[in-house]
Amino acid sequence: MEVENEYDLARALLLLSHEEGDLDDEELLLFWLAFEEEEQAHEQAEGRRQRALGPRLDLRALTDSTCVQLFRFGEADLHRLCRLLLLPETMESRSHTKWTGIEGLCVVLRRLSYPCRLCDLVSLFGRSRSQLSEIFNTTLLFLHNSWKNHLVNFSQARYFSDARLASYNAAIGGQCPLQRCFGFVDGTVRAMCRPTRNQRQFYNGHKRCHALKWQSVVAPDGLIIHLHGPMEGRRHDCALLNDSNLFQQLSTLPLTAGGELYCLYGDLGYPLRPQLQVSLPLLAHMPQNTIKPACSLVK
Repeated sequence: MEVENEYDLARALLLLSHEEGDLDDEELLLFWLAFEEEEQAHEQAEGRRQRALGPRLDLRALTDSTCVQLFRFGEADLHRLCRLLLLPETMESRSHTKWTGIEGLCVVLRRLSYPCRLCDLVSLFGRSRSQLSEIFNTTLLFLHNSWKNHLVNFSQARYFSDARLASYNAAIGGQCPLQRCFGFVDGTVRAMCRPTRNQRQFYNGHKRCHALKWQSVVAPDGLIIHLHGPMEGRRHDCALLNDSNLFQQLSTLPLTAGGELYCLYGDLGYPLRPQLQVSLPLLAHMPQNTIKPACSLVK
């Protein structure tokens, strides 16, 4: 017997109990009718709740400009992105809430656009806040587990070709005096509530708040091409740099046309290395007051 929900599971258990002799025919009939009545009442309640929430999301009813405004992608791009991210046709949470892959992607994209709360999405998607929370968390976890290796290890990212690195370097070198640079590295502090335990570990003296820290590498086109964290808010940017093994990963990238290593640009909190350039003493023959503003403009 195929089990699709808790009512089907209850019927399967009833049949099993009947086969084992724990229930006679009359008891089986009574329980079976009771479950059918309960299931019909549940379906009617779900129908009333769905009518109160409104219709479900239909991308075909939205114009392309509306899709871009809501999800930052057009309808055709949303379907293409869903296919490339290998989202399944149908997804299901532990509480048996079901949705399509394209709907889950739209929930994630809309939820991550700031500011946007779950209650703001009810009328758009025709789902309750609890369902939207399940859809968002389950879809986001699926994307993270499927593609996290492309954010934590350069060697796993197939798009780091010679042509891509050269184009990044050309975009940066055309506006600031950086050579061999293809991205920018920096630490990011995300404030959080004061924890009950280990408060000193999470307190960031610079921002004067309890926080978690991430390290990200951003390309000139705005994509985050490497991400490491979280770590305790008190840790310095150099601690995240060493823990991420970023230098070792940079050494695996293709070399420049001149046979040199590509590098990143960081602030004064980072050490000067062949794979990492900082504002001092970067390009000693150039005035420092012209280098840092130019690099900040590109970032």
